[in-house]
Amino acid sequence: MKKTLQFLLALIFTTTLTFKGLACDPPTNLRSLVEQDVPGYGYTFRVTLNWDAVDGADFYSIYFYSDNYPGGMWLGDTDGLYYIAGANTESVFYFTVKTHCSDGTESEESEQCAVVIQNDATPCRIPENFDVTVEEDLPNAEFKYTITLTWDPVENAEKYELYINGDMFTYTTETTYVTGTDTPQELYFAIATVCEDGSESIVSPNVYVNVDPCMPPTNLQANVEQDVPGFGYKYKVTLTWDENPDATSYTIYEQGTWKGYATGTSYELGYDTPTTTYFNVTSSCENGESELSEPLTVVVGGTDGPCLAPTNLGATVEQDVEGFDYKFKVTMTWDAVDGAEAYIVYVNGQEFGATSTNFYIAGSDAEGTFDYTVASVCANGESEESEPYTVVVEEVSLEEYSNRFEIYPNPAESNITINTNENINEINIYNIIGIKVYSEQVSVDRCPLSVDLSTFNSGVYFIKINTEKGDIVKRFIKE
Repeated sequence: MKKTLQFLLALIFTTTLTFKGLACDPPTNLRSLVEQDVPGYGYTFRVTLNWDAVDGADFYSIYFYSDNYPGGMWLGDTDGLYYIAGANTESVFYFTVKTHCSDGTESEESEQCAVVIQNDATPCRIPENFDVTVEEDLPNAEFKYTITLTWDPVENAEKYELYINGDMFTYTTETTYVTGTDTPQELYFAIATVCEDGSESIVSPNVYVNVDPCMPPTNLQANVEQDVPGFGYKYKVTLTWDENPDATSYTIYEQGTWKGYATGTSYELGYDTPTTTYFNVTSSCENGESELSEPLTVVVGGTDGPCLAPTNLGATVEQDVEGFDYKFKVTMTWDAVDGAEAYIVYVNGQEFGATSTNFYIAGSDAEGTFDYTVASVCANGESEESEPYTVVVEEVSLEEYSNRFEIYPNPAESNITINTNENINEINIYNIIGIKVYSEQVSVDRCPLSVDLSTFNSGVYFIKINTEKGDIVKRFIKE
């Protein structure tokens, strides 16, 4: 069955190929600077997010997380090493950064960095140097795991509220609090100050601790043998892993399905036909089962097994990529095949090129349509060609694309109008720090739509429109 993708850009292969490198790294050393009442700036607080440069980076994407938006929200892109956001209220949020490299690859998101926004005029402050330590089997301790929370004193503090996993569980007038648990688990703590005048600080960023978790096995390996005397199957697969001293047994999973238990550090399986599969193993400890180990892919049958054709073919098209020699950059992708040493790419039935990776990049200055297939090259030969992937491409101007979605007026005073040719399912509006301030389900095809902004504070907002073809995000200003 052919898969067809209508691209908004153009393509015809006319040139030699460029290969991607390894996926680029996420940024490190994330940090922030919060400034208040900056002359000429439209918000009470100016927040500057910074990070260290990544070799090969083309640009960076910034994401926002908070208690009100735990799933994260895209803030914007930049080709620099900083991003500026504004806020009018005190808050705590987290941000991450993803790298997009010039070879077309992108990184995972970075580690989260906490940002604390407190008004200089607010006397009741979050305690500084909030820390959590865990100790096991202390003499005369009430719990197996003793958890100690410490922080610096705050001037004019009457007491401190302590939070565990998002809920306040106690308060104290001291700057140390000791608690504990007999059960290994992951916990996170936070703190807030209650001052003598009755005012309260915002709640601090979370501090995470993992209390003696049951760890999954490591160094999972497999040995595949064929025609072993006395064994009931043609192929014998022996899984092995390093011992977890805390484990009483292990559970083996194949392709996410339970296969069996083991009390030692090995497990045998049998197969009569060649196949490619994968395994995970968990540890069972007195305190419960661990997470899954890293997956291990196993090719059963070696060179006797078939060389499988790639699956899940796809393609992306980029236009006017900086540093690329052609107007259109086309990246063909597919799922890697275990045991494959290389791949051969066919375009419109003709061999086009080869690669040792599961992607292929070509360029063009013209429009066109093409079919492409891919074959795997294994030690025992070449596979059949994959199912064809048909790409129909036509160039669409920026003006034509922008006409699909309109927001006006922008800036707006009392209301904003949304006009689009797409069917709208839902509208959500977020302020600059990611808090949802408006939501509407759209049950009928009514366009244009009007949103009342009379209760909105002045500032920058993001409007997220959910349509049948996906989400559209735009930015507007409320005056």
